Amino acid sequence: ILAAVDTSGSVSKNELIEFFTEMYHIKKTGTDVTLVECDTAISYIGEFDPKKDIEIHGRGGTDFQPVIDYYNENLNKYSCLFYFTDGEAWTPKNARGNILWILSACSNLNNDLPGSVIKLDI
Repeated sequence: ILAAVDTSGSVSKNELIEFFTEMYHIKKTGTDVTLVECDTAISYIGEFDPKKDIEIHGRGGTDFQPVIDYYNENLNKYSCLFYFTDGEAWTPKNARGNILWILSACSNLNNDLPGSVIKLDI
């Protein structure tokens, strides 16, 4: 799967911990997880390895479109996109494929996002 993490300034450190904890549990099932970090631009793409320290890139504004564009260009490489976010950005255009938006527990539900949307519960 492609797992995108919103690394914008509006996402708190606690939310980032929430997101990476969920990714850890996904990876534990044996699923290959490619991590992409994005604020207004993609700042990192690589295999998610829960044994390595995570360095957060970005911390600026928020734009979902760069990840959506990357996913659209690589639909044959990934079975789905999990996008971890606080949901605070404009709705992306031309989203295709299987997308699950995973909103942090303290975020407001954003039902304008294309695909399925869930909210984490602590």
